[in-house]
Amino acid sequence: MNRRMAVLALPVCLTACGGGGDENREPEAAEPAKPAPQLTVDLYGDSIGAGYAVEITPAERIALMRPTWAVMDYSVYGLKLSELMEVFPTIPRTAQFVALALGFNDANEEDPNFETNLRTAIEIILREGRTPVLSGIVGVRAPTPLMVRYNAATHRLAQQYGLEHAGWGESFQPDDVNPDGIHRTQEASDRLAALLASAIERAAQKKAMVSSR
Repeated sequence: MNRRMAVLALPVCLTACGGGGDENREPEAAEPAKPAPQLTVDLYGDSIGAGYAVEITPAERIALMRPTWAVMDYSVYGLKLSELMEVFPTIPRTAQFVALALGFNDANEEDPNFETNLRTAIEIILREGRTPVLSGIVGVRAPTPLMVRYNAATHRLAQQYGLEHAGWGESFQPDDVNPDGIHRTQEASDRLAALLASAIERAAQKKAMVSSR
């Protein structure tokens, strides 16, 4: 298992009410138990999801925007979907919704199996009784044909499986990127977070409607 795969075993759980403890602090009266999160999310992303060059990552922003959610962040710099799929079937998951925000590195490195891997990941998530949500491939000023093709594949699979899609590729604006031409400014990263949060919310509403029938 390479280093990036090892990092997947150490996700960060983010909620708006979290905080570290101080072992030397004087004991206080017990606080009322906090209610269980209204909605739980596992986020699998690359350096965009991990928040390269920004102070607040997309997962952190989602937790701030949706304080009743718990977001488990599995984002890893440089991660490809093909690498994730080496361990994805055996990673324990408890979240209701699983956001797949990968594919840029697969396209950039010309990995030929992105659509097959995404389909497999979707089907694993569905078999687990969870709901997949797709981000799409983030945009750049001059996307390669493979980036365009892979983004189209995310839309095609979302339609085929009836999934919500965040439209990350379609939201691209020329001033979204840092000088490296790939990674996002804070404003652009926050917009991606908002789009993904809205897609997860739509998926939750759809699931609730189905359950109420």
